[in-house]
Amino acid sequence: MKCDSVGEFVSALCDGEVIPRDAAEHIGTCPACQARLRDYLDMGVELRRVASLESAESVPARDWSKPQGRFARWWQKGWGTMRIPRVAFVSMFLVIMGLAASLLVVKVGAHSDGTVVLLSTMGPKGPLYDCPLSTFENHQECSWFGDVGSQHLAYKVEVLSREGNRVQLAIRTRIFHPGDLLDAFTRDTDSAAVVKQVWFEPGEPLKFDVPEVGAFTLTGVWMDHVPFNMGTPSRDFSADAGEIRMIDVLLLKDKALAGDTAGLSDSINSEDNPNEAMGIYVPGEGRFLLYQLPMKGAVEAYVNLGRITFEEGGHSWEFVAGAPIAREHRVWVLHQPDFKLVIFGRVSGTTQFANVKLVQSSPGVWEPKKMTN
Repeated sequence: MKCDSVGEFVSALCDGEVIPRDAAEHIGTCPACQARLRDYLDMGVELRRVASLESAESVPARDWSKPQGRFARWWQKGWGTMRIPRVAFVSMFLVIMGLAASLLVVKVGAHSDGTVVLLSTMGPKGPLYDCPLSTFENHQECSWFGDVGSQHLAYKVEVLSREGNRVQLAIRTRIFHPGDLLDAFTRDTDSAAVVKQVWFEPGEPLKFDVPEVGAFTLTGVWMDHVPFNMGTPSRDFSADAGEIRMIDVLLLKDKALAGDTAGLSDSINSEDNPNEAMGIYVPGEGRFLLYQLPMKGAVEAYVNLGRITFEEGGHSWEFVAGAPIAREHRVWVLHQPDFKLVIFGRVSGTTQFANVKLVQSSPGVWEPKKMTN
């Protein structure tokens, strides 16, 4: 295989997916593909660093007999605050409120070939939260801190290994009091923590007791991706596979605001419409075409939840949305700076979406379809 055809599998590896044997063999021997793999992994590490109050440390090999450093996951509840721009916060809030009424996690069968197990924890006072854990290197642990009845509980679960359809979990719990420092708990060095190692098979409820709190029940299903669920039980805000979704998007040029879709939204799916690119027209900046595959003249852009970043024309560009844009870690962006959107004989003065049909001019090469008069 060649590097161009293996590129999508590099991203799939970082998503915790299983890839074809020949692609895996190529990545294992190709320095360029290994460098790209490291770049994707570095992006994930940077996301977790920004979203965490803990300093990032190198993670040693798993050995529960020795203290280990850990990253605090972004889906922790009740563990400090994160500062984001006010406009981005308002956009995200509106999107979440709108989606919460209709979007549910699409749960696959318990005996799936998925690589992510979505755990749901039911405590004596009701559900705590959903916890997606990958059986690969990323997203292998998550934590929850909050009140269960009259007790303050620190709760953490981690994947240790997988054997067929079951996974070995380490479950840590600790009762704490307001003002207690939980740094040692997050680093797995807290002597007051109670640790249980259990084998869990998705589809089969697992019951266990937490001292001073009561009975807990763990349920789970296999999934093919790590869902973006904001810590909310049974809701997934991730884009679908093959989807590019833009909701209430801002365009930044060299960190300055260049365009605003002002409440508009659009979505395309390469699986449903493989020859259509998402078009975003911005007065003064032209048109931007986004597609899941390389386009003629396009640049590779990186997706990080609700952000797409890329370099083009000597400028840094960033699309900022109020919800995750794509499940994949990259898309391609074709910037047409001289394009003007003409409506009823006049050049449009507003930012808007206008999707574009693509044609395959040669194998693996896509470009906008030329309009005929």
